[in-house]
Amino acid sequence: MVRIAPPPPVVPPNPKWFTAEAGTRFVRMYDPAQFSATPVGFRRHGPHKRFDHHNEGIPAQDADHSILYAGKTFSGCLLEIFGDTKIVKCGKWEIVVFEIERELSLLDLRGDGALRAGSVAALCKDSVHSLSQKWSRYFYQNPFLYSEIDGLIFGNAHNDELALVLYERCKSSLRLIINIPLASKNLRYSLLKIASDLGFVIEPERGS
Repeated sequence: MVRIAPPPPVVPPNPKWFTAEAGTRFVRMYDPAQFSATPVGFRRHGPHKRFDHHNEGIPAQDADHSILYAGKTFSGCLLEIFGDTKIVKCGKWEIVVFEIERELSLLDLRGDGALRAGSVAALCKDSVHSLSQKWSRYFYQNPFLYSEIDGLIFGNAHNDELALVLYERCKSSLRLIINIPLASKNLRYSLLKIASDLGFVIEPERGS
């Protein structure tokens, strides 16, 4: 198994960046019952997930750091949320499409990107997130090495589909386009099709 060493890198990094053009649209899912989440709100509570750059230690509200996870497709979001259990529980989950209103500079961890940034590709796949969180903090805190990036772009752990995390640096640059409940009848056909393609099961809603 590939060893993921903590930062700093052993040799000077040679990072690559991806520029997301203004007007690009991304997709995300959120549950308003979790951490008072909103359609394009950045989560202050952490660290919890893979690339959370919140202050290290017991998860708590962080006044200085907040984060948002997104993807490019509906299916990619479903994978990230329900990929471990393969059971889709619509609950209070909402699906969002948002647009960025300026260019975003993202550290590209796809392909050889993580290696060039000083780590290894397994950083984006490993189920233990403490090291990937350390690297996210390092990327964020060292603009002289990585520039003042707006976030990270990488391949998700389930099928390598495009995923990204955005730091609070760009929180004023997101514009909401669509916000619809995952349980909406308007999404039913798409949800059934994607679930079938992925081999997922949709848990029946109570009372249905």
